[in-house]
Amino acid sequence: MKKSRIISLVLASALLAGVLAACTPTPPPAQPAQPAPAATGQAAPTEQVPAAQATSEAPLRGLRLATGTEPGAIAPARHGALIPAFMNELTHSYLFRVDTETLEPVPDMVESWTAISDTLFEFTILPGIMFHNGEEVTAYDVVASLFYVQNYPYSRAQHASIYNAEVVDRYTLRIDTGTPNAMLLNDLAHQANATMPRSLIDAGHDFTADPVGNGPFIFDEWSSGDFLNFVRFDNYFNQERMPQLAYTHWRIIPEGASRTIALEAGEIDFIIDVPFPDIARLEANPDIEVHMITGTAFNFLIVNNDLPYFDNRYVRMAIDMAIDKEAAVLASVDGFGIPLWQNTPPVFLGSSAVGARHFDPDYARELLAREGVDPANINMEILASSEEARRRGEVIQANLADIGITVTIAMVDHATYLNLTQFGNYEAGLGNFIAFNLIQFLRATSHIDFIDAQNRGRIYNQELSDLIDLAIATIDTDARTAVLEEASRVANEHVGKIPMHQAILARAFNSDFVLPELSAAGFMSLNVAYWAE
Repeated sequence: MKKSRIISLVLASALLAGVLAACTPTPPPAQPAQPAPAATGQAAPTEQVPAAQATSEAPLRGLRLATGTEPGAIAPARHGALIPAFMNELTHSYLFRVDTETLEPVPDMVESWTAISDTLFEFTILPGIMFHNGEEVTAYDVVASLFYVQNYPYSRAQHASIYNAEVVDRYTLRIDTGTPNAMLLNDLAHQANATMPRSLIDAGHDFTADPVGNGPFIFDEWSSGDFLNFVRFDNYFNQERMPQLAYTHWRIIPEGASRTIALEAGEIDFIIDVPFPDIARLEANPDIEVHMITGTAFNFLIVNNDLPYFDNRYVRMAIDMAIDKEAAVLASVDGFGIPLWQNTPPVFLGSSAVGARHFDPDYARELLAREGVDPANINMEILASSEEARRRGEVIQANLADIGITVTIAMVDHATYLNLTQFGNYEAGLGNFIAFNLIQFLRATSHIDFIDAQNRGRIYNQELSDLIDLAIATIDTDARTAVLEEASRVANEHVGKIPMHQAILARAFNSDFVLPELSAAGFMSLNVAYWAE
């Protein structure tokens, strides 16, 4: 059996034409009366691990996963983290989904679509798609959801392509982008724009406690600090991608070594975030499969550009040049990463290393002296929310001490990390961002419109933002690539964030489990996974 699969990806961003947003759209008209709700055929179990549901002669088997991070929220648009995004893929379907091989958007709920003009697009959804509460999904639900989710700041960048939306008929809607926009279909494949029942939106339903959607699994139970359960939805609309698992049970196990032991002991079937020090041990186990992929996750040290010292790009440049990125990769992920100096993920078309730096602590000291900055006055607290981040922080701590900067490391849970960094209540933090293309990455992490959202470094560079806007509005691929290369150069020279490494994505699971779809962004399409037994 093949024990490890390492794939090196150079991902071309084939972005399709789309839309732009900033004004408040016109609310949709009232929805006509819906037919009586159809029975879901779904009984939510009460056990900690849901009982298998009999859908054929033999009952389906479930999947027990372990993750080191508990989600702060699992309602779409209410978070900016990867683990709850995986869970949104279970509970919700989107107009489009991201193909796991190409990372390009492909139709999901959409039956057909057409560009009426450079800024107006018409979408027809499949009839007969059912929500978990038994209602049929209509264009009224889609449009109402697009307005509803724009109330939440975590995913503002992903709402930016939608200037207005309107219902044409029960299954047809139109989206107006305002100006030409290459990101519309990508945004419609993002959990930030998931569809929910309009009836529940109008009733003030608490989607944070009960995220009702129309995906392949139904949310069942959440025991804080312990586990989350999702059970199979028998009326899922896509028969070709119908779940082959009775349930997915997600255990929260913060310690990496404990996750490994639980997998080896058969207490769980699947590790989401594999501890890299345990890779060799897991690969040597004939009962465990390890998959590794060069991922799109860009790991970086964010510094609050609003604060004294950090608002000086030469200070940020000095910090960047003082950090031994190779040592940080070795210490934090056992060398399973690609050290980075450029400010954009090199896996994407349009990324450039022009203007990037290299490891040079002597020049870092010279830069600080030239700027009249006494490094002894810089006391940096770095937030870390995982074991790997802490180890990375310890290397940074030692490197910056070498040029006279004092660093302390504060361990916080991931939800706290996200809350503190979103609104600038921090000095520095160790994080990452996962994108499907370079525009998505730059728009979220570096555009001035998304400060207090995903631009956690509070990067304010008008030239860079203008280039991002130009790339979004440029439909021709070659011309857009040239704009992105220029934007990458500006980002490198501005040093709004400190690049650390490009991630190697690892998953470890029972060797009898088959995972046909695993993308470089980490998404797994668990509805098409199955047990080989």
